[in-house]
Amino acid sequence: MIFMILVLASIIAVFLAGTVCGIFAMVVIGIHAEERRAVRRGNGPSRTGLASRRLLTTRTNCDELPERERVTAGR
Repeated sequence: MIFMILVLASIIAVFLAGTVCGIFAMVVIGIHAEERRAVRRGNGPSRTGLASRRLLTTRTNCDELPERERVTAGR
């Protein structure tokens, strides 16, 4: 009984690890394709490039504020 539970847990762990690796690979492929496309002029971003940019964006709500309402870092 406990052996079956361990086998099932192992199968689930392998499936989840494969899923995570697949998603990571798709992000890397999207970034690489976007970099190649950026080198060539005249081509717009692809679906994969748009998806990776949307996933990795660092925009926050304060990016939407007008320039006069933004607080700059005091350096």
